[in-house]
Amino acid sequence: MSKAASVTDFLAKRSIEFELVKVGRDESGHYRSETGPITQDAILRAVTMRADGARYLAILPQPYLLDFEVLKRVQGLDLTIVTDYAFDPSIQSFKPAKLPALPLMFGMVGIVDESIFKRDTVYLFSDEPNLLVKLTIAQYKSLVEQDERASFACGDDKLYSRKSAQQDVTEAVSQFTPIRIKQRIDETFDLPAMPDIAQEIMRLRVDPSADAKKLGAIVARDPSLAAQIISWASSPYYGYKGTIDSVETAISRVLGFDLVMNLALGISIGKSLNVPDEGPLGIHAFWRQAVYSASLVEKLCLMIPPKQRPERGLAYLAGLLHNFGHLLLGHLFSPQFKMINDYIEANPEIRLEDIEHFVIGVTHQEIGAWLMKNWHMPDELIVAVRWHHQEEFWSKHAVYSNLVLLSNRLLKRIEMGDEVAGRLPQSTLELLELDEQQVNTSFEQLLEERESLDLMSKQLVA
Repeated sequence: MSKAASVTDFLAKRSIEFELVKVGRDESGHYRSETGPITQDAILRAVTMRADGARYLAILPQPYLLDFEVLKRVQGLDLTIVTDYAFDPSIQSFKPAKLPALPLMFGMVGIVDESIFKRDTVYLFSDEPNLLVKLTIAQYKSLVEQDERASFACGDDKLYSRKSAQQDVTEAVSQFTPIRIKQRIDETFDLPAMPDIAQEIMRLRVDPSADAKKLGAIVARDPSLAAQIISWASSPYYGYKGTIDSVETAISRVLGFDLVMNLALGISIGKSLNVPDEGPLGIHAFWRQAVYSASLVEKLCLMIPPKQRPERGLAYLAGLLHNFGHLLLGHLFSPQFKMINDYIEANPEIRLEDIEHFVIGVTHQEIGAWLMKNWHMPDELIVAVRWHHQEEFWSKHAVYSNLVLLSNRLLKRIEMGDEVAGRLPQSTLELLELDEQQVNTSFEQLLEERESLDLMSKQLVA
């Protein structure tokens, strides 16, 4: 039996009439058929969970946010999201965001959001990425009549007002507020101090007599940092054939003063915070995306016409630290950080900023920018941290945030980072005077260097 037949066979054996609809995605990421748009909230998605040895399938409209805390509360279960399908033969051929909403097919307990039953027609994901299964609501009800029903999904009306899935619009929101978080960030006794090495590098940035020897002396005072700089300079990524026996040699012969200064600054700042290892926003994921993004930003930077080209080292630093707000959130607000990670795993196609705003009322861009300002970091970096998800943003230093935006969109193509779409905005390309073919070429070059970049990111976590 072909792979494409499994969902249709399941329905046919139960005498369920259905229609297969060929679909694609438009520029905004919405599904549409060959004959026109499809109502997005009629498409059903399924989230696999586990509790007490049993498996559950939560079913909700595709663009809605699964309010994970509400679901756990109404079910009275300590649910955890299942993201690795490799050990489950019944679902391992599906991507987590494309699992058909058929609990019976997979032998799971279904929990179906009540909002689904307000529709006349629903669409299910099939075994093929370009085919949806269209059912009447009566047909779908017959497939989930033994499953549980609850209210745990948030559409736009609740998602953007930060109302929980069970909250009436007149109720107060009892979550952390942006003001509370900003107050804590502004309170210096709660903030991590900028590392001494980073402070010295910041002073060196404005020292007219700065040279490789002075920078090497500062970096050498931190053996771990010095070892990483030397290791990076020795990696195949930079292609240097000689021996790197000191930081000064790494600076003068391979990496250059500007790159080492910004690299050392980024590493020393990033390592100053205590953040959980795992999860979508954990330290492993942070450094891997940071290294890839920094390398890609640097490549794109060099393609910008010389008169408009930003400072290479600062561009690299922007790529390395643009998601610094994640680190600060994990360092200062551990429970909220874990909750956001849970929500990301339950909602892989919901924008991260929307999840953060729903859970804590503030985004990682705002949190990161607050700390960067508090530490008196360069304005170029503050702009990159604050606006790297914002299309068509323009200001004095917007070239840095726009470069990071492009790099993150490209990395989405290999399922890395926190963007939900891989589309490159034409307006951003025009502002940077880049052409899409050039940008795609840079990305292809990056993919050839993945082994070296993965090694570099692992060294930062070690």
